[in-house]
Amino acid sequence: MAGSIGRETAEKVVAIREKWHTKNHPFFLDFAAGKIGLGPVAAMMVQHYQHVRRVLPVQGIAYYRAAEGEARRFILENLAEEEGLMAGPGDGRVAHDHMEMIFRFCRATGLSDEAVKRTRQLTTWRARSYFYITTVRDEPFGVVVAMQSTQEGQQPALNGERMLPAFKKYHGFEIDHPTIEFFAEHYVADADHSSRQIDLVAKLVNDEATAKRALEVAETAVRTRWDCITEIYRREVLHQADPLPPGEAA
Repeated sequence: MAGSIGRETAEKVVAIREKWHTKNHPFFLDFAAGKIGLGPVAAMMVQHYQHVRRVLPVQGIAYYRAAEGEARRFILENLAEEEGLMAGPGDGRVAHDHMEMIFRFCRATGLSDEAVKRTRQLTTWRARSYFYITTVRDEPFGVVVAMQSTQEGQQPALNGERMLPAFKKYHGFEIDHPTIEFFAEHYVADADHSSRQIDLVAKLVNDEATAKRALEVAETAVRTRWDCITEIYRREVLHQADPLPPGEAA
């Protein structure tokens, strides 16, 4: 049962997530307004692939570290959904391999699977991946789900308010079009995931030290995610190049 510390921490984690919600980043605002096309979104999805392929295996550690019962079942169900072994909750849902949905969108923009796989992970995205892995490995499980909730918890509003309407208005993709299935799936699935994660925060965070750490990690996670989108925005929309050592190509 959730105590007052856990409930208060859960509310503060949600507030941190909303403050740094990437739906308000210029990248997504510009896409929603039809100012940028599918190319920059594909570049973001390539980096998302590079991130997921690193952090998905660490869910095995999360399962090991979670308390028996609800927390372990959630981790296992989440992993099974990602791998396309089971459908998410809700009527009419079917199983999807989430990596395949990334590749499918990228193929529609002209990127082969091999091109996606061989793309170098950008520095901010690598930092985000390593922070995620370190958090799962080293932090109390209540802190882990607080961090996870700030990431998956952004997907419903981001896709529902920005991506899906713009795909339809400017690119002719209805919500059930296979090309944008990744965005439609996460619009639905991550509402359930993040709600369950926040519930676990409320139940598992039961002392001031863990609460303080959960908020610190949550803020680092949302800032790092924001910075990842900024790097894509600078490179793919503003076309700003980073200074490099002599003779080094981007």
